Amino acid sequence: MERIDAILIEDVREGDMAALATLVEKYKRMAYRVAVKITKNHEDASDVVQDAFLKTYDSIHKFRLDSSFETWLYRIVVNLSINLVKRQKRRGECLLSEEIIPQATEEVKRRIERENDPSIQVEKQELREWVTKAVDSLPLHHRTVVILHELEGLTHAEIASILNCSASTIRTRLHYARKRLRELLKPYIDSTNF
Repeated sequence: MERIDAILIEDVREGDMAALATLVEKYKRMAYRVAVKITKNHEDASDVVQDAFLKTYDSIHKFRLDSSFETWLYRIVVNLSINLVKRQKRRGECLLSEEIIPQATEEVKRRIERENDPSIQVEKQELREWVTKAVDSLPLHHRTVVILHELEGLTHAEIASILNCSASTIRTRLHYARKRLRELLKPYIDSTNF
């Protein structure tokens, strides 16, 4: 764990609200980024972040200083986000957002960057829409792994720690998620003749 985080956590445990504000400021963007990718809704993501920091404050005395605060916070944000999505799904609410645009493959990005043709810009927007829809259509446990690995850049071990499962489970989920994404995106890639 970062020495600064350890000091801040000790200060928060002693009731220092300025230390809590420093932790919130340091990690709020990461927490929001993860929450919005899972919930697919800005208002819900903001609620999750607020709840995550409240839960962090309430549980800070349980945090072990020998582990990573960032991983602990990831776990809280991911769990709160997943629980929110599951609750809304049970209520039949539809969550949509065009703000979440996963990154395209390197090959596609290079081709789009090479050309400034307006038709390429249309293709780029279409690809973003296809990829977003494909990722959004994945089951929640697959979508979460894709978001944490492909977009957040976390390792299998880090994700396993966050989701409280084994690294082999993460690899399996990622394998099936990628396989499904290839199937879903195949018509688009075939039609663009890359």
